[in-house]
Amino acid sequence: RNYTEVPHAEFQSDTGPPILRVKDLDDATFQQLIRDGTPFVVDDCTRGFDAGAVSNFECKDFADRWPTGNMRAEYTPGQYHIYLKDPGWYSTIAPQRSHVEHMAKKNKIAGPYIWHVKDEEPLKTKRQVQKHWRTPYFLEHSLANRMEANESFEFWFSMAGGGTFTHADAYCESTISMQFRGTKRWRVQAFPRAKHFLNATSFGDEQIYDHKQHVPWTPESEFTVGPGQCFIFPTGYLHETYIDPADNDHGCYTASTFQFNHPRQVNLYRSYMSSFSMSHYGMGEPCLTGMTSYATLFSKVDAKGTPDAAAVRSQAEKLIAQIEGSSGDGKITRDELYAHFCVDKQSRKRVMKAGQFYYTWHKLLSAEQKAQMEEEAMNIWSEDALQYHDIDRDRAISLDELAQSLLQWYVVRWRSEHIKQAGGKKAKASKWLDTVLASEVDVLRKYYCEDPTACPAADELSAYGKQLKKEGKKAVGTAMRKVSSMFEHHDGDSETLTMVDRATGSSGQKTVKAIQNEL
Repeated sequence: RNYTEVPHAEFQSDTGPPILRVKDLDDATFQQLIRDGTPFVVDDCTRGFDAGAVSNFECKDFADRWPTGNMRAEYTPGQYHIYLKDPGWYSTIAPQRSHVEHMAKKNKIAGPYIWHVKDEEPLKTKRQVQKHWRTPYFLEHSLANRMEANESFEFWFSMAGGGTFTHADAYCESTISMQFRGTKRWRVQAFPRAKHFLNATSFGDEQIYDHKQHVPWTPESEFTVGPGQCFIFPTGYLHETYIDPADNDHGCYTASTFQFNHPRQVNLYRSYMSSFSMSHYGMGEPCLTGMTSYATLFSKVDAKGTPDAAAVRSQAEKLIAQIEGSSGDGKITRDELYAHFCVDKQSRKRVMKAGQFYYTWHKLLSAEQKAQMEEEAMNIWSEDALQYHDIDRDRAISLDELAQSLLQWYVVRWRSEHIKQAGGKKAKASKWLDTVLASEVDVLRKYYCEDPTACPAADELSAYGKQLKKEGKKAVGTAMRKVSSMFEHHDGDSETLTMVDRATGSSGQKTVKAIQNEL
């Protein structure tokens, strides 16, 4: 997006670039917006929803229909889980804390209640709710998107004065927040640039406030999403929300969030590849791994070998010849990608597996639907692979483009592997820092600066490393633990939750894993 970044203190909601708003969204426009990672609002998102749709339910309706459903109260000490039958959650607001950099300023906000129907409820309950679920019209073109929306939704309940602090979600896919009742105010910021692995962060709740990270919170846009509208945003977009009392009365308001997979956000991932690799998207989550087949076109990538531009270009030449055959013109088209990778049975199976098209709900499909899903996947993969490499958007991949994108992938993966290996279990903090600094400075000078002898990013990192050493062993150790731990995937199974039934006063503690085993 084309805008001038301004400090948080100077941000004005009416002067930032307006969010893109659309209606009557056609499939071609929708797919390109998703591939480009463009955030946008669909003003007629619930168009065609009938009277029985969940979008018409009030908070109390959820409590009456599914009283035993349990949900989490965000920002509540202990992260208590409560039952939907408890009337307190939709009748009494409980402000928890505030932050001056949030839209609410000094006013305390109440965390929303989140009902994870998708993965924390018995299948019987999930199927009952699905009877009232309706998919937005612009997703109906895709079998995969219809299924994913139907299987991945969760509900968010908030009263006026509720909201969320700035954070970046962990999802690798595009996300939709569909507003059913009330008006929600949003502030968003594109994923901040990370120059080196000492900048690595996951941007959890509030972490960017007070300039606690390597970058400050500098929102680019503020806008509202009202009943029947939805906000679609890509992986990495930082956001905070607020059910502003100025826009709403004191009732309880509903929204639903879910993900979808088709198409992939290939242009976003290529553009943010380096920064994503130094965040939870590349270090703990499988987001970058999911891009492998697009980035490499199934060619071999040695993450341990030092990337060599000449060798990569030679590999690109061979790859083009393999895909095109002897009568090619030196440029790969979408049809050629399909013909080479998506025709015979074995090749299609490879794309389905490597492209991660075997979704968790795949087993629910009939034989006819599985065939339809496979063909959809082949077409999505072919177009996504084309756009990933087609930097000038002329509908063909040239040798220069392929060599450039392959080299980018090699460098990012090789760089990440080096940092990951530096943080072994027996690694000493001081030696770890020296190894990371040497590796990162070398990478920046060799691959990220046109003139290796004049590389501001490398000089800044060296200066930062010296300052970190001056701060002492504790600071160095903290940096090592932070970076090393981010390479570990935490699924939260061991987290202990307190289950509270406020109607009876009874409570008990269970781990997330124990709760999941009961479902």
